[in-house]
Amino acid sequence: MIQHKSQLTGIVLGGGNSRRMGGTKSKMLVHIGGKLVLARIADTLRQVCSELVLVVRPDQDDDIPDLGIALNMHVVSDTAPYTGPLAGIHSGLDVSTTPMSFVVAGDHPFVSRNLVQSMAAASMVDGSDSLSAVIPRTDGVFHPLHAIYTKDQWVHYIFHAMSEGETSPRRVIEKAINSDYPPITIFTEEDIEHSDPRRISLFDIDTPENLNHARGIAEARKFTPRHHSLG
Repeated sequence: MIQHKSQLTGIVLGGGNSRRMGGTKSKMLVHIGGKLVLARIADTLRQVCSELVLVVRPDQDDDIPDLGIALNMHVVSDTAPYTGPLAGIHSGLDVSTTPMSFVVAGDHPFVSRNLVQSMAAASMVDGSDSLSAVIPRTDGVFHPLHAIYTKDQWVHYIFHAMSEGETSPRRVIEKAINSDYPPITIFTEEDIEHSDPRRISLFDIDTPENLNHARGIAEARKFTPRHHSLG
């Protein structure tokens, strides 16, 4: 499925404040498995995306923007005058140069290239002229910060939603589903498990407890048999 690479941009949302982690250090600047979280994400996405975009806050003064540049990512800020993840998604889509983009929050250390490729394939199931967004749903909850979006449809749809005061990516997704536009393919738990059986691609590090668990996962993966695919 690597043929989708030329049609896919990887957009990483890097403007979070890490409040639940104590707020002293960005989650993307912690080490998991001997590597910075942002570097882990970028290394995986580079295998399946033709370009990488990092979206930061306009006033961001930590090391994330410089790290993004060092990782050869195109660094942009949230679409002014808006802030938050919805503005980050819009900004990333606005500068992307491909028909599809995979958007992921910067606190997902185990992004699965197999899952991203499967979602890209699902977006194109009706042909390259009929692309759809692909949104995972687990336990009845949508994951708009680990999803495929199509530029032509969503860059305008999201901007309109923000101009009407909307700030929640999940509500934007739910509204689109209810109105049947823009088109969305829901990636079910069964779909996810085909490509990411342990469902760790959707794992995020919101809390210190999550971080400790993530480090345990990374440590266990060091000893995975060579014939086993990590995805």
